[in-house]
Amino acid sequence: MVTLSSFSSTTNASSPLYDVMNYGAVGDGKTDDSQAFLKAWNEACNVQQQRATLNVPARTFLLNPIEFSGPCVPTSIEFQVAGKIIASTNKSLFDNNHWILFSYVKGLTLTGSGTIDGQGAGSWQDRTGVAISHVLGQALKFYTCPDLVLQGLTHINPQKAHIIVTKCDGANINSITITAPEDAPNTDGIDIASSNHVQVQNSKIGTGDDCIAISARCSFYQYNRRHMWTWPCIGSLGDPGSGDFDTVSDVHVRSCNFTGTNTTGIRIKTWQGGQGEVKKITYEDIMFDNVRNPIVIDQFYCPHNVCKNNTGTSAVAISDVSYTGIIGTASGDEVMSLNCGTESSCNNIVLDDVHLKTSDPTKTAFVRCVNFNGRASNVEPSLDQCLNS
Repeated sequence: MVTLSSFSSTTNASSPLYDVMNYGAVGDGKTDDSQAFLKAWNEACNVQQQRATLNVPARTFLLNPIEFSGPCVPTSIEFQVAGKIIASTNKSLFDNNHWILFSYVKGLTLTGSGTIDGQGAGSWQDRTGVAISHVLGQALKFYTCPDLVLQGLTHINPQKAHIIVTKCDGANINSITITAPEDAPNTDGIDIASSNHVQVQNSKIGTGDDCIAISARCSFYQYNRRHMWTWPCIGSLGDPGSGDFDTVSDVHVRSCNFTGTNTTGIRIKTWQGGQGEVKKITYEDIMFDNVRNPIVIDQFYCPHNVCKNNTGTSAVAISDVSYTGIIGTASGDEVMSLNCGTESSCNNIVLDDVHLKTSDPTKTAFVRCVNFNGRASNVEPSLDQCLNS
């Protein structure tokens, strides 16, 4: 398991520094500084040193869609951001579905006290469906960047998702802030796919969609000690239309607070009729404050009514999931939803010391369950009706 102590954000004194101002960047927030950033990156990436540092000083830099690609000669590159990087508001430029892309860079650290601003508000109001949203820009994407470190930055208002992490084994995300308005569609905080040994900690995330979404082919994922205003989601997994066998395993969520989420708290979501497995998932020391649906297992995910919404269908196998030391309030009366596709598709679901109430004095908290197969100890409201069904 990757731990924080495995990483350092300090710059070696002998590491050459490449300041974007020395490569023609203007930093007035109006001039496109993309070429200056690329020139600085290309020199840092190809210097014959073990380490290199690219510096973005305390000014405002406008960047059009840009790619920082490797592989690089240095085994460690630190990208320091003290200023503010803003995206162009010209939506016609975003035909590659990303704004800032780092690809094939090993040992990359993106750090600083600065801000990454996607300036996405002008795109949100046009978001009426998939046909429009799929061409919008994901703000910050990392593809095949092993031993990645993200630390300290503030990420705001992307057109689409804030941070995408794909095929990045050994990633540490620490002490970052991610924000977008509640009504900003599809502005996920961190989307993770095909990555192992990922850790997120000490961060604050409040967005218009999933705070963290874990998709297929992920394992050994841990996040803790942070505040969230929107939900972490495993899935959706097992889209039968793709034909893939999706897997997620060894996910550990601990010491987190959820405040005022308007949909779900901690959720595992799989397609009806899908294939794959979700296993070895733990949630512990979690506190909910006025969350609409604190705990959810949903094996009936089926957007746009493309599949049959009934029991008895095949499902992604969910096993060895535990909920321990969880307290708090729900804004509604349904505090847990444990809905499994078949009698055998969810196994060894364990709840221990779980206490959830409704914050609405006119309602009584209850649990909804279908085909639940598990154990409960010291849980309220009671799961007797689920265990005896």
